[in-house]
Amino acid sequence: MGTHYDTLGVKQGSSTQEIRKAYLRRARALHPDRQQGRSETDARRAEKAMQQVNVAWNVLSDTKKKSEYDQSLKPRRAASQATRPATQQRTAQQRPQPRQPTPQQARPAAERPQNRPIDEDPGDGSISVWASMPVLLVLGLLLGILIVTAFAGDKTDDAPSTPGQQSAQLDVGDCFALIGNTPRERSCASGASDGQVVEIGPEPGNCPGNTQSLLDPNTNFFLCWARMVPGSSNTIPAN
Repeated sequence: MGTHYDTLGVKQGSSTQEIRKAYLRRARALHPDRQQGRSETDARRAEKAMQQVNVAWNVLSDTKKKSEYDQSLKPRRAASQATRPATQQRTAQQRPQPRQPTPQQARPAAERPQNRPIDEDPGDGSISVWASMPVLLVLGLLLGILIVTAFAGDKTDDAPSTPGQQSAQLDVGDCFALIGNTPRERSCASGASDGQVVEIGPEPGNCPGNTQSLLDPNTNFFLCWARMVPGSSNTIPAN
């Protein structure tokens, strides 16, 4: 069974920032708005995967929970390493022994017909370079398709969920001005910001005290934000 790190697609030992970016990427891909038009089975599968992503984030985003979870993984890793040599030994025992060469394969080079090139000599294992060219071309084409597909998929995940909207994404600690109901990033030091982002999540959730919830249409994520003191770079203190 995979770990929380496997669920988010990061390595154990990754920084909090790397874990948070991986969580937001996975949550964005599994967001209900992206499941419209898909089958009911796929939608349920995405909902279940989203629950697992939230559980993984709940553990790995908390320093204490993450430390306890990492400690719990050590016995599992030790057991896996202990069973690996036995598995390798069984695999080696099951591996077929190499066949002895037939008299024809062991024939010395001096006995080969002199009027025939080595590529045509049966049993010597040589392959003509020209004969292998079609295979190399096909492999190169497949590799190019895989690279293009990987880059295209990565750009799709990072793109805004609604066409025509800006791709800029607000992060925790960023300040913004409200243009209508849409937040636009502003410098916190400018004194012209309406609020500062405190938390980000895929659902409205429970925002901290003295903050408000706002849907960012650029990302379809909810921002927990605190209002700024007019003309200042400070937020309004909690009552």
